[in-house]
Amino acid sequence: MSLTSEQQNFINTNFHENIPKRELNESKFKELKTSEELHYLATQHNWDHGVKVLQWIAESPVCSEATALELFWLAQPQDFEEYKLDSTLKNAFQNEVFTLLKTLLVNYPKGFYPKTTIVFDPKPLYESQLIIPDWIFQKTKGEESYVYYEEDDIDYWFEEDWKKNINRAETSIELFNIAYFINEPEHADLILQHPLCDKGIAVLTFWRLYTECSLYTDTNDKLKEIINNILNNRYPEILSYNPQSDEKVDYKKKKIAWEIPEIFRKPV
Repeated sequence: MSLTSEQQNFINTNFHENIPKRELNESKFKELKTSEELHYLATQHNWDHGVKVLQWIAESPVCSEATALELFWLAQPQDFEEYKLDSTLKNAFQNEVFTLLKTLLVNYPKGFYPKTTIVFDPKPLYESQLIIPDWIFQKTKGEESYVYYEEDDIDYWFEEDWKKNINRAETSIELFNIAYFINEPEHADLILQHPLCDKGIAVLTFWRLYTECSLYTDTNDKLKEIINNILNNRYPEILSYNPQSDEKVDYKKKKIAWEIPEIFRKPV
């Protein structure tokens, strides 16, 4: 069932992003009587303007199973697994999202939401998550590595200097020293493709990408590729590198308080 232009106009008029949260009218929301209307509202909503409307949707028995599942993954549940489900978060917006997730966690598994013709496959969303294995935060085996380059040596390198110096590196420790200072994905690619790149350098490059290049859209894919290549024994063990003693690595492993139920990974 598709929405009429009248239904769309009603939703667009009463729930557009310029309406302050305090002025959102729940009585107008209750005029929405179909799963398709709620799905349209959910997919049009701008999360930056709060989740009050989305909470109404999650509490509604008219909300379809597919809409609820999509809301769950759009709320990025993996970011909240470290918090106990009975806790209240200090950040108001985060707490609203957490409340939304908790509502879905209760309602969805017990079949609260009806099956409709609306479908949703969460796989692309949860497969895009980066799961950091414990072993990549451990010291690698090999000859002890050391840094002899200085920050000042690198600061004045132009792009061509980076390419030239990486490509002409003659030893693993020289390549390691260059990798120690990378802060661009393109430089990481050159390091990882170098024939002298070993497991220690690959792990070092992983953490430089993770720490220095997190804002690049393709960083997660590069990090996953490094993990897969290490698991497939792509790199020999030559140099020892310990990310835990690397002052440039900013990482604290999250303690998981709850896990995403498997039912949320199944398409509907």
